Amino acid sequence: MPDGNSHTQDFEIKRYIGVIQRKRYLAITVAVAVLSIFTWGSFLIPKVYEATANVSIENAGIIKPLIQGAGVTVSSEERQRNIRNRITSRSIIERVVKKLGMDKGFTSPSQDDDLAAGIQSSIRVTMRSFGERETDLFTVAFRGSDPKTVRNVTAALVQEFINESVEFQRSDAVGAYEFIDGQLAEYKAKIEASDKAIRAFRERNPQMVPQNETTIVGRIENFQTARIDGEIRLKELIRKKESLQKQLTGEKELTVAFVSRDGSPESRLNFLNSQLMMLMTKYTDNYPEVVKVKSEIDELQKQIAQAASVGKAESTGNNAGEMRAMNPVYRQIKEEMQRTDTEIEALKARINELGRQSDLGRNILGRMPKEQEEWSKLQRDRNVIQRVYDDLLQKLESARVSKNLELADKSTKYRVVDPPILPRIPVKPNRIILILLGVILGIVSGAGTVIGIDYFNNSFKDEDTLRKELNMHVLAAIPSVVVEEDVLAEKVLDKKVFTAAAVYLSVIGVVLIADILYRMGIIFKG
Repeated sequence: MPDGNSHTQDFEIKRYIGVIQRKRYLAITVAVAVLSIFTWGSFLIPKVYEATANVSIENAGIIKPLIQGAGVTVSSEERQRNIRNRITSRSIIERVVKKLGMDKGFTSPSQDDDLAAGIQSSIRVTMRSFGERETDLFTVAFRGSDPKTVRNVTAALVQEFINESVEFQRSDAVGAYEFIDGQLAEYKAKIEASDKAIRAFRERNPQMVPQNETTIVGRIENFQTARIDGEIRLKELIRKKESLQKQLTGEKELTVAFVSRDGSPESRLNFLNSQLMMLMTKYTDNYPEVVKVKSEIDELQKQIAQAASVGKAESTGNNAGEMRAMNPVYRQIKEEMQRTDTEIEALKARINELGRQSDLGRNILGRMPKEQEEWSKLQRDRNVIQRVYDDLLQKLESARVSKNLELADKSTKYRVVDPPILPRIPVKPNRIILILLGVILGIVSGAGTVIGIDYFNNSFKDEDTLRKELNMHVLAAIPSVVVEEDVLAEKVLDKKVFTAAAVYLSVIGVVLIADILYRMGIIFKG
């Protein structure tokens, strides 16, 4: 069973077709009028011509890998932006206007401004990049009403851009090198001044650099520990000295050695030597009896030497004699006391020096925050200046390479690949598109006009509508009476209207075909 909505839609379409057929003369008139506006209006629109020039950007293919990373390079996006800005710059446009004499007859600066603004808005620059290839391409296009002027302006724009680029690259490279060189000298002087300030700080604070707070605290602790150990050792030595003094009070400084009257000092010396040898087999050198015998031997040797100098020997009594000598125990204790006194004095001096060094460390530690802040600032400033100096040094080498490349003409080159030619066909208006657009809009406008009039017509068009709107029964309907003469007259009128429309459309078709052939002919000649 057919859908009711589809039936209604089919009915509406058929009704609209019937409306267009009944009012076909109005539809044809509106369609032809719209087509005429687009067709003949295209002849009234001012013609706009466009000239283009293709310029290649060539990099030195052999030298580029050699200087990769050494010279200053510009990214492709930045280069494209620079090219667009410079070609459309006011300075290049003003030189082009002067060169072509386009400002002749101008009497006010506003006229120059309007002309420059018009040229600037009519310039179009497009870029084409070829990836890893050494050549990029950009196109300069200019539009205007006069073909010759358009070509001349395009050629002048490209030439002025190339001339300015060559001069700009050289002056920019030299200027960048001179600027960086001047900055490098300035920062070198700053480094020398910073080094001088650091030397002066070191001279004022010899104990401060390169120590830090932790080092100073550690040294103070070591001094204090050593001082405590020294004081303990000093107390031990004092007690030892007191003990030696007590031992010394129980000993006599001199002792008496007896010898027989029949014997001599030499025989006594021999006896003591033999006794010493026997004692050494059992005891060490520090044994008291060994020390005593050694002391007596030394005393006898001195007496023998003294007796030999005066030529005689002293003796007393008939059977025996006596001889005074230094008490060896007393002598040993005395020497030990002297060594103890010496060590006590040295230890006192060491304790005093440790106290002085500890006080000096505390003094340095108290002054350290302020001086350490000054030292840190000096070091920080020195490091920052050094980093900037190193960076400038690298940039100076890069600028030197770039400058040498520009002076040797080994950098980027611009070459005109396709110079602008005299345009023959205007880019605006495009009559072919306008006529085709007029055909489409004419058909839509004609049908839309007829349907719109019918839509806004409030009269009843059939019995169903009348019955539905008025809710009344229709008793009778009077049909329109069409006689044969009316039909023949309508056919004659249709023939005239359709013939005139066909002739008119043929004229427009001829215009369309002529324009197509004209454009194709120009393309073939090019």
